[in-house]
Amino acid sequence: MQKLYAYLIKFICLFYPVKIRRRERDKLLLLPEILKKDFRTKKNLSLFLSDKVREKSVLMVEPNPFHFELQPGYCKYFQDLGYNVDVIAQPELQDDSSYIRYPKPPNIFYLSPKHQKKALQSTKIKNYDLVFFTTSVLWSDPIRDSYINWLGFEPKAKYGFFFVEHNIIPYLKNYGHDKYLVQNRIFTLAGQYDIPMLNPHYFGKIETREKSQKPIFSVIINDEKNANLFFDACRTLIKNNITNFQIYVIGRSVITEVPQDLKTLITITGKLKFADLWNIYEKSDFMMPMLNPEVESHTKYNTGTVTGSWQIMMGFLKPSVMHQDFTNYYRLDD
Repeated sequence: MQKLYAYLIKFICLFYPVKIRRRERDKLLLLPEILKKDFRTKKNLSLFLSDKVREKSVLMVEPNPFHFELQPGYCKYFQDLGYNVDVIAQPELQDDSSYIRYPKPPNIFYLSPKHQKKALQSTKIKNYDLVFFTTSVLWSDPIRDSYINWLGFEPKAKYGFFFVEHNIIPYLKNYGHDKYLVQNRIFTLAGQYDIPMLNPHYFGKIETREKSQKPIFSVIINDEKNANLFFDACRTLIKNNITNFQIYVIGRSVITEVPQDLKTLITITGKLKFADLWNIYEKSDFMMPMLNPEVESHTKYNTGTVTGSWQIMMGFLKPSVMHQDFTNYYRLDD
């Protein structure tokens, strides 16, 4: 049935103008999943609307099915300031919570974008001191827009709303977010362009360890050029009789297979749940985000955007091995 639906949509979209064909096709192909998500989270909307707002409360909202690893840090900051915290998040995140090591998790309501909008439109919002968007955009289902622009309104909490801008260039201007800059409603992860910094790197209870006898590296490789660089570096070490190390290639990666001569040294994890990811980070000795000035897509990571490895490095207290072109941006010394 699903294949037949996909076939029909692709056929129908052949009659759309070329400029909008792909966009409309993607939207229609996702429609059954979106409707399913709306149906599943309708009861969660009712729970949210009926739940009483506690005195001195903040509502944190993550519009997307990603960036959830930032939540515990922000939650801790608000709780440390004496606030109660409620969270709205996408339902895809329900089975993989970043709060697994958090001592005092917030109330979390898993809502589809449609029901997020209804929740934020409700009169209940005026009882919160503040609404805090942990991401400024909605990139899901298949919307690609400013979250506040997509909502079409500003939440009416007592003191309004704040949000985190992850990509200052180009979203600040492209989405008209610069008007919120003068209202002091925007934070960034690294204080770029003199916009206030609010960096979340608390993940709950983390054990610190002595450096391993056999050093363990957690490596992020998302570019083919870096894959070859990485393998060549490992072989150079082996040629120099240095084999006392272990490497984990973490999460989604362009590397799907380890060359035969390096299999004993390198493990590819694939996508991991937070519980498994935190375990690997905890036992690692070093982080290697593999930021490379020769990879064009990496240039944004020392201007307007921040690599997630920075939060991990600080939260898990792991030194980071990084190209010198990026070290000043991440406040790292030799």
